[in-house]
Amino acid sequence: MHPLKLLTASLATLALTACSTNASDITPSESPTGTPTSATASPPETSFSAEAVILVTRAFYDEYMDCMTNPPAAAEGQVGNWCSSNNSNATSSFPSNLAAGGIAEAGADPIVCAQSFPMSYEVRDDASYSSSEKVGKAFLSEQFGSGELVLSVLLSGAGDKLLVDNIVCPVPS
Repeated sequence: MHPLKLLTASLATLALTACSTNASDITPSESPTGTPTSATASPPETSFSAEAVILVTRAFYDEYMDCMTNPPAAAEGQVGNWCSSNNSNATSSFPSNLAAGGIAEAGADPIVCAQSFPMSYEVRDDASYSSSEKVGKAFLSEQFGSGELVLSVLLSGAGDKLLVDNIVCPVPS
């Protein structure tokens, strides 16, 4: 069954959970399913390259998953929206770009493109970067039981930083 059709109460459970976390205090932790992650507020690489695309994408997802599992008090009642709008690795236009994609209207989390969190996720090493356009593209592979979902993560140069600008969810077949 396609992950978009999976029923789960995990987002509701996460929305009801509220504890204070400061992004600068994030340390390595585990994802909601026990998979080790290494959340960082910002990636160590700041140059513009395919490697930076991978590092920024990983930092973005680690920060998002940590926020969703340990939401700050300010996110109470709006955890998903708060965590996607307050990620230090995203552009200021990221929330509106996500909304334009329409996946949230279909009932899925627009960051993971599903109704439930993946069992694990990994940024693939086939990222690209165009220095002339200051844009990059990474691919995130998510595991849902025996199924896999691959998302496209679009990044752009914002000043002297490379940041996540949009996520393109695959079209369900």
